[in-house]
Amino acid sequence: MNILIDANILIPLEPGAHTDLEINTKAAILLHKLANESNSTLCIHPAIHYDIERDKNRDRRSVRFELIKKYKILRSPPDALILDNSIVGCPQMGSNEWVDNCLLSATFANAVDFLVSEDKGIHRKANALGLEDRVLSLQDSISLLQALFDVPPAQLPNVNRVFVYEINDNDKIFHSLRTDYEEFNKWLNRCKREHREAFIITDRLKKDLAGILIFKLEEGLPFGKFGKTLKICTFKVSPDYSGNRYGELLMKAAFDYADINRYEYIYFTAFLKHSGLMTFARSLGFEQAQKCNERGEGIFCKRLKYNSKEHNHLTALEAHIKFGPRKVFFHNNATFVVPIKPAYHDMLFPELSPQTPLFDEQRPCGNSIKKAYLCHSLSTQLSPGDNLLFYRSQDTSAVTAIGVVEDTLRSTNAGEIARYVGTRTVYTFEDIEKLCTKPTLAIKFRFAKGIPPIRLNEMQKNGILKGVPQSIRRLPSEGISWIREKISR
Repeated sequence: MNILIDANILIPLEPGAHTDLEINTKAAILLHKLANESNSTLCIHPAIHYDIERDKNRDRRSVRFELIKKYKILRSPPDALILDNSIVGCPQMGSNEWVDNCLLSATFANAVDFLVSEDKGIHRKANALGLEDRVLSLQDSISLLQALFDVPPAQLPNVNRVFVYEINDNDKIFHSLRTDYEEFNKWLNRCKREHREAFIITDRLKKDLAGILIFKLEEGLPFGKFGKTLKICTFKVSPDYSGNRYGELLMKAAFDYADINRYEYIYFTAFLKHSGLMTFARSLGFEQAQKCNERGEGIFCKRLKYNSKEHNHLTALEAHIKFGPRKVFFHNNATFVVPIKPAYHDMLFPELSPQTPLFDEQRPCGNSIKKAYLCHSLSTQLSPGDNLLFYRSQDTSAVTAIGVVEDTLRSTNAGEIARYVGTRTVYTFEDIEKLCTKPTLAIKFRFAKGIPPIRLNEMQKNGILKGVPQSIRRLPSEGISWIREKISR
């Protein structure tokens, strides 16, 4: 794979002198190591010369011009003008913004597989251009290479529900929160006294918090709508653990809790400067209220209950995103049975594994709501919003999980498939290369929920299946109502 690196990755990777070592140097070196081990190529764009030229230290500038010669430089890269200027603007040639656009255009035109940058502005533009899965932070790029090429580390963290008073309030995950909120310590002590609860992810070896979500029950939304409401008071993933999809894992825990306990709404507040959080929340169906609260924070809300009139005008995928992820719809869409081998089932849906410990040796795809499935199915029937019933073959012989199709891609190009699925898949790049000796179907989907196993013999009795599914099978229309009833129990 070809991975384009921004100047803010190159500079900590090539400090030039011991005095120039930066906070990201260690992580950048790890990225370089993983790229070498996976036969991936770190590339630089010729426009990066403008960034280096801006360094006022002449000696360091000269050293860096020499050091970059060991990297692959993109030859004849795509022009930045191919991008939508209503999104990226028309900056002056040689400016920071212009260089950013050059990097994005190379990614947009598939001259590289991924772009790695710590620039928040680049990530905002990437989101608007639909490149959010291919423009990665430094930690995200490390996680991607570890997922595709490396053996995942053992003893990965688990999600636990605890009282806030059980948490070490000196953990470094709280440092940035104290910067944003002057009275954070006072508020945290109040959470302890009120016995508020939290979902936490803890590194089993270091004992650090990798992620935290503090929540409480309220009687309605801040702007007047009443009903049982789950407020997410604090939601944070440590930068040291980004790229593992722990944010999705924590949100999944909150959604499961809210659905099981029949909450009507879920919401949180956050300063709008946290653009990554805003994008993440919207992708999960949160909508921003028209007004901010008294501290100037945006209010992001999600409804969990609905009536038929409210979802009938939406597509099945739109309704799933708006009211899900645990809500599945059966209007204007199809439903398919998807066979999956036990080993891949355990990695993709670790919480549903009948034998292995929860989250032991878990890949990022196991933490996520947004996942991907690869196969050699010849089916061309799958469309966004279709339901996927995952059938665990060989041992359980039952449907155990439900997902909703987002998009599909068929290809024999391993690089194209890897770019498309990123860390969503259970497969390593070597696995993908083997699969791509034949046309491979990649299915991006959203995990809705696990269900009590629906056995093969039960499905046969009710006309859902005639025998063991060997490939993706569409359910007959007469079986939909039976499946819908089984799932809703």
